[in-house]
Amino acid sequence: MKCEVEEIDACNRKLKIEIPLSDYQSKLKAYYQKLGREVKVPGFRPGKVPASIMEKRFGPEVKQEVLTQMVSDSISQGIQDNKLRAMGDPSVVEINAEEGTDITVTANVEVLPPIEINDYKNLEVSLKIPKITDEDVEKMIEAYRQQKAKSVQVTDRASQKDDLINIDFDCTVDGQPIKEGSAKDYVIQIGAKNLVEGFDEQVTGMQLEEERTFQLSMPKDHPNTAIADQEVEFKVLLKGIQIKELPELNDEFAQTADPKKVYNNLEEMRQGLRDDLLAFERSQAKKVSRKELEEKLGEANPINIPEKLVKEQIAFMVNKEKQAATGNPVDTSAEGALTADTITPEDEKKHREGAVKILQQELVIGQLSDDFNIEVSEQDLNREMTSFAQMMGSNLKKLKKEWSESGALLRLHSRMRREKTLDELIDQVKVTEEMVDRSELEVNN
Repeated sequence: MKCEVEEIDACNRKLKIEIPLSDYQSKLKAYYQKLGREVKVPGFRPGKVPASIMEKRFGPEVKQEVLTQMVSDSISQGIQDNKLRAMGDPSVVEINAEEGTDITVTANVEVLPPIEINDYKNLEVSLKIPKITDEDVEKMIEAYRQQKAKSVQVTDRASQKDDLINIDFDCTVDGQPIKEGSAKDYVIQIGAKNLVEGFDEQVTGMQLEEERTFQLSMPKDHPNTAIADQEVEFKVLLKGIQIKELPELNDEFAQTADPKKVYNNLEEMRQGLRDDLLAFERSQAKKVSRKELEEKLGEANPINIPEKLVKEQIAFMVNKEKQAATGNPVDTSAEGALTADTITPEDEKKHREGAVKILQQELVIGQLSDDFNIEVSEQDLNREMTSFAQMMGSNLKKLKKEWSESGALLRLHSRMRREKTLDELIDQVKVTEEMVDRSELEVNN
């Protein structure tokens, strides 16, 4: 087989293929032999039907099928041999298959052109890191104190704000008990607004073993429709009061606050927490700078993008836009979902620029992933998926099987490879690091 490739434009190629007559005849003979072993012809044993009989009975159908298959195979082979990155199925323009001559095929194929990356090391991105304040550090220390807090029973005073109280309560409307309107040993924190508005104020100042009755107006949107927009009478018995006793803020506390780290004293703990917070904020700032780097990579490396890819991206964006209101994930295979062939001129006008921009970035980053030989190992995937499995209450093996079948695993792999590529790039481009007030970042975001 011979194949010539003609460049129509950056994204389109014309294949001119010549299939030798001898190859066609060999395929035809093999097909007749196979068919002869499978079909029954009166007067002949299976496999003993003469070729002339086979050709007379099945000739047109067999020739058409063999020709169709050879044309398809030759186009695929031509694409592969010439290392073309085809977008979608080729379109056959012409087939010349006159009796007794070589077969010629002409086909058009849309391709992704070679991507040549311009020098990216001169790109500049900013890394804006929020300053770590004394208040940030003290909040972390307070969080450790809360973790180490002990609950202490209080017996010598009435309940007050921030107390944890243990109560029994019953609710009635017009003297009638409410379904699921009572509880025993119910614990709430006064001031935390665990129950209906006004409840905290009513139970403040109660003494141990005191019983108190009061009425509250339920909101119209209360989840229990039986009491929504009703006057409910509460009967509450206070059974216990507890307070959180925080550890004293000293060197001894610093030495035991974090089992994974050893601090000799409080000042060392403060410095360690400051360093940890700064490292975290720097990692978060890197994630933000990825977006800036993506945009600059796309701008610095313009690519001719196949029309098929652009329309597929537009369709995805429109589907995502339409489904955003429902909160459902984008399923391009769902009934009624738009495809590259069904987008409207209005959709195209609205989203084309954004679609091209996204594809520019993705193709450049994909090429850099190949250039850098970026790999996502099985261990990387398992580590990432373990977190998802824990959040979803599933096990890793089950979740991996489900995601593999749905395509989510492939998307996760692509995202992780993309992020690893950008992390590699961040270390190679010019990064301007700037410490800024957190309020400045919040305004800009």
